Amino acid sequence: MNEKTIKNAQPKAKRYTIAVGESLFLRVAPTGLKSWVLRYACAGAVKDLTLGHYPELSLLQARQKAHNKREELKIKPSRGLTFADAFRLWKAKKRGHISSYADECKRIEQHLLPYLAKMPLEQISAPVGLQVVMKLENKLPTIKRILMRLNEILELAVCAGLLASNPCRKLSKVFAQHVPINRPFIEASRLGELFTLLNGQALWFHCYVLFCVYSLLRPVEVSGVKTKWICADILTLPPEIMKKRRAHRVPLCAQVLALIRFIRRLHTHRSGYLFAFGRNGAHINKQHLSKFLEHSPLKGKLCHHGLRATGRTWMRDLGVAHEVAEDALAHLSGSATERAYLRGDYLEQRREVMARWWTYLFTLYCASCADDPSGKRLIKALSRIK
Repeated sequence: MNEKTIKNAQPKAKRYTIAVGESLFLRVAPTGLKSWVLRYACAGAVKDLTLGHYPELSLLQARQKAHNKREELKIKPSRGLTFADAFRLWKAKKRGHISSYADECKRIEQHLLPYLAKMPLEQISAPVGLQVVMKLENKLPTIKRILMRLNEILELAVCAGLLASNPCRKLSKVFAQHVPINRPFIEASRLGELFTLLNGQALWFHCYVLFCVYSLLRPVEVSGVKTKWICADILTLPPEIMKKRRAHRVPLCAQVLALIRFIRRLHTHRSGYLFAFGRNGAHINKQHLSKFLEHSPLKGKLCHHGLRATGRTWMRDLGVAHEVAEDALAHLSGSATERAYLRGDYLEQRREVMARWWTYLFTLYCASCADDPSGKRLIKALSRIK
C-alpha cells in the first residue's frame, strides 16, 4: 500500500475496504469519499473507528494516528512510525531544495540512523537525542549540524501530524556556542610565495593554479569546469554546480582566454572538462591544490578556498564597490527584498576589476617562475597577448 495505490482507488457500486495493515483500512464509498478506518474488537463486537479522510490525512499520518489510537484504547500494541519513516519524509521534502542534500543525507545516515532508525517516534526523547550526539564529543561543528537536521526531521514529523511535539528542540543549548575558524589565507602581495612553489611542477599545474587564483571559484566549482561553458569571453557556471544554486558568470580577459587555449592543448585525450587531468579523462580532484599546499611551506597559512579571501581582500583595498566584489565571489549580498529588484550580476563592472586582478597576479607569477622551464614556456605564450 502506498500513496499511488490510494490515489488510484476508484469508487464502485458498493462500498469496499482496502487493508493497509495492523487493523487499518481505507474505506472507499460509492461517492468517491475515502476514509481511514481503525477496526478493533470491543466487548465481543467488531467496531470501526473513522480516523479521517484522504487526502486530508495522508497514509503516513493515518498509520501514526491509528497507532496512537490503539495506545489510547489500550488494545493490542501495534508498530508506530519510526525515525526512519520520518527521515524518508524529510528526504522527499528536502530533495532539490538544499545545496548540500547528498552530504546531509550521508551525515544523517552515519550519525543518526544507526541509533534511531528503528525507534518509534514517540520514544525519542531529549535524553535519547543527547546520548546519540554525545558520541560525537570534541566535534562541535558536526554536533551542531546533526542537531539541526535532527530537529528538522522531528519538526517535520510534528507538522505532518506524526508526532505531538519535538522533544529535542532545545538540545543545542546544552553545548557551547561554536566559534567558526576562518580558512587560512595570505595577502595578495604574498602570492609570489605560492607561485614560487610551482617551480619544478608540471606545466598543467602552473595553469591550474593561475586559473584558480584568477577565477576566485570554490574548489569544487573550478575543478569541474567544462569547456562548453565558455562562450566568447565569458565562463558561465550552471546553477547545479554552484553553492547558492544560481548561475555565475566569470569574465575572461584576453590573456586568460589564451591560458585556456594553452590548457586545452595540454590534454592527451578528449574530455569535456577544462582540467581533465584526473584518471581516464575525469576532472582534477577538488582537493588537489589544498593537498599540495598541505605538504608545502605554506601549510597552515593558505588553502585553496583561502584564495577567495585573498582576492576579496585585494578588491577591498583597491576600493571596489561591495556589491561588485561580492558578485565576483558568487556571494549573495543585500536583503532578499533588495535582491528581488537588483537582478544583474555587475558583469561589465567586473570585467575591468578581473582584468586588473589578472595583471597583478601574472606580474607576481612572472617574477616567481621566470627561471623555471614550465614558467618560461607559459610566460612566453601569454605575454604575446595584450
